[in-house]
This record gives sequence, C-alpha cells and structure tokens, in this order.
Amino acid sequence: MIQDLLAEGVLVATIGLVAMPLVSRRFRTAFSPTQLTRYNSVTMITGLALLLVALVACAVPVARAIAGVELPDRHFFPGDAIVGWVSAAVAFVVVGSFAIGYRRTRNLERILAVEPSLGIHIDRGDHELIILATAHSIAYAVGTRQHRQIVISEGLMAKLSVRELVAVVEHEAAHLRLGHRSDLALIAMVEPLSVVLAPLRRLTEVARAGLERAADAATSDHAATRSALLTLSGMNPHPGVAAFTSGDLADRVDALAIAETPNAALRAALYAVASTLAGVSAWTLVRFWFL
Repeated sequence: MIQDLLAEGVLVATIGLVAMPLVSRRFRTAFSPTQLTRYNSVTMITGLALLLVALVACAVPVARAIAGVELPDRHFFPGDAIVGWVSAAVAFVVVGSFAIGYRRTRNLERILAVEPSLGIHIDRGDHELIILATAHSIAYAVGTRQHRQIVISEGLMAKLSVRELVAVVEHEAAHLRLGHRSDLALIAMVEPLSVVLAPLRRLTEVARAGLERAADAATSDHAATRSALLTLSGMNPHPGVAAFTSGDLADRVDALAIAETPNAALRAALYAVASTLAGVSAWTLVRFWFL
C-alpha cells in the first residue's frame, strides 16, 4: 500500500510540474511575460528530470539482471519484473525523444543561418541584421551567443511602415537577448513525445506562445508591434524557430493591448505549488532508496 502511494505521489507531482505551463497560462497575470517563460521552463525541466529518475529507479532490477550486479531487487512502481522492463523502455523513449528533438532544433538552426555571401549583412554589435532579397515575408532570429542573426526580407519590409519594421526587429532581438534559444530547444526535446501523448502538443504550443508574448512585451512600441502582427498575420513561420508570427496571434494582440502589473501574491502561490510538487517527488525518491 505504501509502495503504491509512493509511486502515485511521484507520478502526480512530476506530471503536475510538466503541465504547469497550462496552469500558469490561466493565471498569467501573476507574472511578467519574461517571468512566465522562466517559470514554465524551470517547472518543465524539473518535472521531466524527476520522472526520468523515477523510471530509472524502477528499471534498476532490469539492469541488475542484465549486468549481473548485486543491487536491491525492488521496483519503484508496484508490480513484478515486467514493470521494470516497461519502465526501462519508457525511459529509453523519453531520452530518445530528448535527443531527437535537440538534434532537430540544432539542425534547423544550421539550415536557417545565413551565409555571408547571401543578402545584406549589417553588424549591430551583439547580432547581425540580415536582409534577404526575396518577395516572401520572412522574420526570424537564430544563432548562438557567439554568432547571432536576425533575418528579415525585402518582401516583409515592403509591407510594413518604419515603426512596424523597428518593432519586428526589436521583437527578434528580444528573443536573442532573453535566451529563448534554450527554451526552444527544451520545447523541441518534448515534441517527439507528443506523437504518442497528444496532450503534450497543447503544452508545447502554450510554451511557444509564452516566448512570443515575452518578445512582444520587450518591444518599445507596443502599438506598432500589434499593427505589425495584424499586417503579417498570413505568414506561415517554420515551427521551432523564433519567428515573429509564431504562436496565437489573436492572444498576442490582446496581450499587447492590456498593461497589467504582475500579481506578486498569486505568483508566490504558483511558485509554492511548483515547489511543493518538486519537494514531494524528490522526497519520495529519496525515501524509496535511503529510508
């Protein structure tokens, strides 16, 4: 009975942590847009890490049987030997998803990085502004800390006023400045799992939308940002890249129209919930092995 409760406690706590971006979206007045993206990333990483540890703990008897090593013959999750094999398989799938997603996002970065021979390159200190000679509407940001690029097209420039164009460039610069490259990599690592776990698709969509709202909020002229979003609403950005028209455009336009002061009390409550879930999961794992 106690063993069952231990397993259920970890499952509820870790799944709750991974799903916190869905919860925090409903209470996003507690955060500034940048605080919300940090909260989402930390809770997702913590939940996934603790769940993976629990799966590995359950698979330990399998490793013992394969390697012939003397380890405690017990399973974290209740059940016989088959539970250990299933846990090992799930852990392998989770790690494989992380590897596939990470590889995809890095390959995408390499594909979208613009070579020096293409377009007009303008050095702006912490990044390159690149203008491509194409009629298509393009606006995205890519690159590492050492080589950052903001890419826009002549087609996009022709559709926007000067104010709107400045807002688009500021939006993309905010993605680079706020370190959204790491957040996008985390989301990409989870996405392969959505093939078998459909609810994760909504989770990653919400997480991506949060990044776009944070970049919108970092622009100096919100009216121009809203106008540019409405003008470019027909663009179809490549998924997985920090592109100006990613996410729920209607939601982003509405968010820019409302200036709210973050609710510190509600933010503290949400952090307390996340800390409690992480504490329950971590304590349960420690208790299983050492107490």
